[in-house]
Amino acid sequence: SSGKVLILTFLSSQQGRSLEAVKDVYGVLSSVPEEKLTSLQVAFVMQNVDNKDFIAAIQEEAPCAVRILADDQYHIWGEFGIIATPTIVISGLQGTVLCVKPGLAYDVVPVVKSRLFQALGLPCNISPDDASTVRTVANSTVSAKAKRHLKTARLLMEKDRVSSAIEQAQMAYEIDPNSDEVAVELAGFLYRAGRTGRVGQAQKVLMLVSEVSGQKQRDKARINLLLGWANRELGRLEEAERLLQKGITQDPTSPRLFYELGRIYQTHNDSERAMQAYFRALQLIYEEE
Repeated sequence: SSGKVLILTFLSSQQGRSLEAVKDVYGVLSSVPEEKLTSLQVAFVMQNVDNKDFIAAIQEEAPCAVRILADDQYHIWGEFGIIATPTIVISGLQGTVLCVKPGLAYDVVPVVKSRLFQALGLPCNISPDDASTVRTVANSTVSAKAKRHLKTARLLMEKDRVSSAIEQAQMAYEIDPNSDEVAVELAGFLYRAGRTGRVGQAQKVLMLVSEVSGQKQRDKARINLLLGWANRELGRLEEAERLLQKGITQDPTSPRLFYELGRIYQTHNDSERAMQAYFRALQLIYEEE
């Protein structure tokens, strides 16, 4: 924030509550002494910056200079671990970051005001701790930073932005390589990206999860799915079949385990067992729906 206090608001141009959040931010800014506004940077982060009416509504009422930041690839979202809109972020001069997640809480304004005044070194008679219905989170530990990127990766994967999701998950892994959760999630994304056959992806999956042991049966089954797929990609068919069969005993409701097992049988030209495995995978998919 270039030596300034930053107030960053994540918005959706399709959401009425986002405009309400803008009004809340402007209400707080109107109470900041004019000489302190020069110590402040105000920005709004959006995916759809083509919504001219929405942007005009933001700029029309602005009490000071504001910036509109396009973030179609969720890079800024990933830096702060934002998973919903509207969310207001305040970053102090020392880099302390607080995410204020308004939702429908009535006391958003006093919380934002007290945090902002605190960051600007201004006295404020409202304590954010008194506004218990608004969640404020300080994310500064290694684990918290990794989880921020992981949350963004999951959001991107839900939107089928696989390569961007992998980038965010890789960032999480580089920050916290000792996290089993991060390793398994990254491996899962690589599996989804590499199901058409990529040896490099398979080798990385083996590196990520070979030493990971899940706590629950379903977690163990997922690890065996990833290991089974990776071994098949590398031509180790017997080991792949063993791992997938083991995974099925741990989670017999996973269609992906049966699907990958069917691919093993198909490679062996065992059409009957391949069709049985594929049919079971389809049954489970329909049961999920």
